[in-house]
Amino acid sequence: MIQSKYIRDLLHKTRMAEAHSISSPMVSSCKLSKHGADIFQDPTLYRSVVGALQYATLTKPKISFNKVCQFMAKPLESHWAVVKRILRYLKGTLSHGLLLQPASLTKPLALCAFCDADWASDMNDRRST
Repeated sequence: MIQSKYIRDLLHKTRMAEAHSISSPMVSSCKLSKHGADIFQDPTLYRSVVGALQYATLTKPKISFNKVCQFMAKPLESHWAVVKRILRYLKGTLSHGLLLQPASLTKPLALCAFCDADWASDMNDRRST
């Protein structure tokens, strides 16, 4: 399935197709906790959407660090707010992706890769701790 269609379907499922997009999937100061009284009313929806986000991490590495999967057992409204933020970020990246085509038989395969420098430095910081 084409990734952008997958994400569009996910936005429709969560009634966020008309939401405004944002440029970052997470606020750096966001602290999530498993404790709270604001229990999310539809934990099945939460689990379904968070599970679906795992597929999106294949081409959207910025969301691969998301913490929302840690709260599948007892999601809170605050966790759902983070999921919605990730969805709003994905909406803004619908046209981003990788185009893979078969290599020519007469030319060798050349692969060029680019990475978000902030994301790369975050990963290096995590490895050094």
